[in-house]
Amino acid sequence: MFLSKRWRFIWTILPKLDDDDEESKKTSWCFFDKSMELHKAPVLKTLLIKLGPGCSSDIDVGKWIAKAVDRRVVVLRFKLSWSTGPTRLPKSLYTCETLKELTLSHKVLLDFPSSSCLPSLMFLNLFYVVYRDDASLESFFSHCPVLICLNVKRNRRNRDDNITKFSVKIPSLQGLLYVSDDIISSLPDDDEVV
Repeated sequence: MFLSKRWRFIWTILPKLDDDDEESKKTSWCFFDKSMELHKAPVLKTLLIKLGPGCSSDIDVGKWIAKAVDRRVVVLRFKLSWSTGPTRLPKSLYTCETLKELTLSHKVLLDFPSSSCLPSLMFLNLFYVVYRDDASLESFFSHCPVLICLNVKRNRRNRDDNITKFSVKIPSLQGLLYVSDDIISSLPDDDEVV
């Protein structure tokens, strides 16, 4: 059986890119980097990226995120577990008009510019990330007009996320899950946090 040559690069227009390999071998990240460079779908519905501790720190994750924003990404899930310091994401992420779900995890520095506005963001998951400061986080929340679900996990034992008071004032919010080890560790064994 023979296939037309046009099928050879059909993967370049797939609406979902998923690299869930936390082992992060250099060859797999070179492949993913080239895949992002060649991707041509008008809308990237989903981009899932997990970078493990073995991943090289010279990978330009900002370029991948910017490319996803250019492709009108709808769902972005990004986990960065490498051994270098937190990584700042491109400012274009915080003004993406099509983004409905955003998950950021671990070695990510959230530095929300004052021009942040995510008009379509409905679901936000922030797991063990580092924030610029209290004020930028509160300002960011105020620029998410349709946010209905917020999940936050913090490791307060390390005291390295730059937040002294985690304040949530979001009129559209319908669900909030806040998990912090300082809350859990201060409870007797038979109590629950609701």
